[in-house]
Amino acid sequence: MENPENTNPQSGNKSSRNQYVSAEQLIAKMKVAFTNAKQPEILAELGTVGITETQLDDYLTEISNLEQLSQQQIREYGEQYAATDLFNKKREEIDGTFARHRNLAKIIFKGDRQANTTLGIDDGRKQAYAAWYQQVNNFYSQILANPEFKTKAATVNIDDAAIAAQQAALQEVSALKESQKKELGEAQRATDTRDAALDLLYPKYTQLVAFAKVLFPNDQTLEKLGIIVKRESSF
Repeated sequence: MENPENTNPQSGNKSSRNQYVSAEQLIAKMKVAFTNAKQPEILAELGTVGITETQLDDYLTEISNLEQLSQQQIREYGEQYAATDLFNKKREEIDGTFARHRNLAKIIFKGDRQANTTLGIDDGRKQAYAAWYQQVNNFYSQILANPEFKTKAATVNIDDAAIAAQQAALQEVSALKESQKKELGEAQRATDTRDAALDLLYPKYTQLVAFAKVLFPNDQTLEKLGIIVKRESSF
């Protein structure tokens, strides 16, 4: 089954950020830095370069907003995955029945060029959703439209009830496809909203980190801010 919508929920615009660090990880890192930067001995030094406690409080408010946006984004992707699973399950059910009916039709309509062409029996199985839907829908619609096809198909239990069930299922899978598209759109919008807010706060974090590396040659202080310090080997 096609499933192009299984997007990584942590994906998004990372053009100005480390592509190997997820949004969740980055939010957590910034929260540690802004929180610990309020420690008196650290804040006193940061004040010499214009970073105040009020600014840090504002940054932490933005972090709280980012955490909420991130949670919303994760929920939206969960809903999108659920919609995709429902769609795939229904499509597989329809396709399994269609495959059986098509194979039976190949037998009863063997040598019948009109039936084979009209019902698409000789055509290859379609994989892309739109083409697949058209192929399945055409098969059943053409049987109903031709009394001779309909009579012969009924001999292998491709009767009115079986066709009606498949057509109802096609309507259901169409609705599920629309729901899947809707959930995908909402998930992408949630990602864009979170990433836009993250991109606004990120430069403030990188500035604090840059200042800290100059102001605090002490490795322990940098580590309090969540800054990884590369230690030189003693060998």
